[in-house]
Amino acid sequence: PWLTIENLKRKTELHPELNFVKTSWQVMDEEKWTLLKLKEKNHVALLLETNNAHGMAEMRRFFMELINRDIGIPVVISVRYPGASPEEVLLYASTDVGGLLVDGLGEGIMIGGGSATPGKDPAGYSSLNDLSFGILQAAGARITRTEYISCPSCGRTLFDLQETTARIREKTSHLKGLKIGIMGCIVNGPGEMADADYGYVGSGTGKITLYRGKEVVQRGVPENEAVDRLVEIIKEDGRWEESRS
Repeated sequence: PWLTIENLKRKTELHPELNFVKTSWQVMDEEKWTLLKLKEKNHVALLLETNNAHGMAEMRRFFMELINRDIGIPVVISVRYPGASPEEVLLYASTDVGGLLVDGLGEGIMIGGGSATPGKDPAGYSSLNDLSFGILQAAGARITRTEYISCPSCGRTLFDLQETTARIREKTSHLKGLKIGIMGCIVNGPGEMADADYGYVGSGTGKITLYRGKEVVQRGVPENEAVDRLVEIIKEDGRWEESRS
């Protein structure tokens, strides 16, 4: 059920499994006693909204109040950007929501564009869904797609980093929860991709070294075979799934 503070004040019956209670900093400021009564309930989650132009600061203040009062209720961060272009929604949501998630604040997110009507949302519901998962992944809150760790490239880079990254992404982007490091050289590459599941590292002109974690699996692989060899290693480990697209 979707409830408000007013519903709770009227002692509306709560669902035994889960209830979402819509709130904001203003409500928190006025209704602290109501939230304190929810403190011991393990079947309530707050839906935190804001209309403030500086929404992240206001929501952070809300979280600090919960922490100071030892209120451990899960919070879903809800933001909406009426009239914003898709690019602006991406920028604003990544800043407002991502900034909170990176600090461990919030258990879920809800992002809206310019309209509550799915067909009229300027960013499109599928785009907002992709954006939401992207923000969760970037903040380390929920991993749902392949993550790529790539060096910025320098004079030691032994292959076309952008082209190779695109080829690897084309083959593996449908996989869930994998981290793949794509490093230009053997000097700093292994250290920079230390937390990757798999690594693709330049080790000589036209030669690639493939890693499983920090372990070297194959050395001196011809560059024109290396991407397919990487896919074979992932398959051998049972972490491959076929793309549905």
